[in-house]
Amino acid sequence: MSRLFRGLIAVIGLVVLLPACAGGAAPATVAATPVPATVAPATAVPATVAPATAAGGGAGQLITLTILSNFTPDVARGKVLNSLIDEFNKEQAGKIKMVSDTNPDWPGLQQKIRSMIAAGAPPDVFIYNYNPTDLTREKSGTLMDWKPYLDADPQWKATLRDENLAALTINGQIMGIPSDQAPVMFYYHKDLFEKAGIKSFPTTWDEFFKDADALKASGVSPIALMTADDAWHAMNAFTMLAVSAGGEDVFAPTQSLNSPAVVKAAGELKRFFQNYTTRDAVGANYAVSSRNFISKKAAMIIDGPWLVSSIQTDVQNPCNVGVAPSPTYGDGKAPEGFIVSDSMNAWAAAKQPTKEREQAVVEWMKFYTSEASAKQMSLQGDFPQAVKLTYTDQDKASTNCNMAQVLDISSKAPFLVVSAVRYITTPAQAQLPSLLESLALGKITPEDFAAKLQAANQ
Repeated sequence: MSRLFRGLIAVIGLVVLLPACAGGAAPATVAATPVPATVAPATAVPATVAPATAAGGGAGQLITLTILSNFTPDVARGKVLNSLIDEFNKEQAGKIKMVSDTNPDWPGLQQKIRSMIAAGAPPDVFIYNYNPTDLTREKSGTLMDWKPYLDADPQWKATLRDENLAALTINGQIMGIPSDQAPVMFYYHKDLFEKAGIKSFPTTWDEFFKDADALKASGVSPIALMTADDAWHAMNAFTMLAVSAGGEDVFAPTQSLNSPAVVKAAGELKRFFQNYTTRDAVGANYAVSSRNFISKKAAMIIDGPWLVSSIQTDVQNPCNVGVAPSPTYGDGKAPEGFIVSDSMNAWAAAKQPTKEREQAVVEWMKFYTSEASAKQMSLQGDFPQAVKLTYTDQDKASTNCNMAQVLDISSKAPFLVVSAVRYITTPAQAQLPSLLESLALGKITPEDFAAKLQAANQ
């Protein structure tokens, strides 16, 4: 398919694979310990060369590898990761030991990874945000090529989607293993909606603004937004508005960001900032914006399923939080039920100084992407994986009320579009905070915003 991002729709294992039958895989909560697939004989896999910077690696020695991520132990995905690490380490006792190193600040983590790669010392294993407009990490020459191992194990390779592996193939080498592509949706407090006299989540933007006025009149800020870092929550709103106005190809590579649909979206986003968000939205980062939603200072937020962990932990009645897809303009340019997503995240690894260490990395990744592990991370970790999975009714019953809604909406989505912030260039991303703040404060017009964003995206 030629349309941008449609090749990525299938990456979310949960989107189209809700089962027609309840048989098959065991539920994640009682999954049997998966046995890592065997690695091809060493003679079939070329060795890579890198400075020996980490522990172990010789024959018979314990190999210790560090996983760098934002999977902190206070959130669901971090708890699942630690559980999987414990399980793997027990299976590989005396041979391989995985250690988790975390940074909860996603933009900060990505910058740290870039710096480590630039210094020629990338982490052993790490998660990063794939961006086809910036392949400096993949082309750095410091990362491990997964292709020989995937080719040597067709069964493992078949669990990963061809289009994702193709995206991660650079100069004939596969530079990462697909991790996830999280669906982005509205999360909203049902009790705040009820207090404002709203009976259901709006399906059109006209209804949305009418409901926003009602929420504001009831004494609550309608939606949580932010402008700092990657302006994630605001850019999700911007993406939904632009797709609603211009259709699923509005951010295609052949399309200018200085378009009528983008100008319209910028105008509506300005309206969000000036009338419907919290006073601290301009200058706020992710932590501030998400906390405004969790604490009910704001009735809505547009985020990924990682938010579910905070909802389950910090909201008094988590099931009072509803989940909904984007509204539309009702003119047929975008069908009801479409969703936005994060871009694909991938797991990459440093080139290792010995073949034994490289194979240890592969053993871990096979274990992590196995059906049992992937289901556990998707359902109990609130972090849908980019592994081909079929969810049974028993699987769905094992997850929480919020993730069940995410699964259901994802399965019905007519299409998915990656959030604009993930597919613009690095220079354009760097301009976002100042552009959004200027837009919100009325210093530039929506037309200026679109023109400046297009210029920065060149």
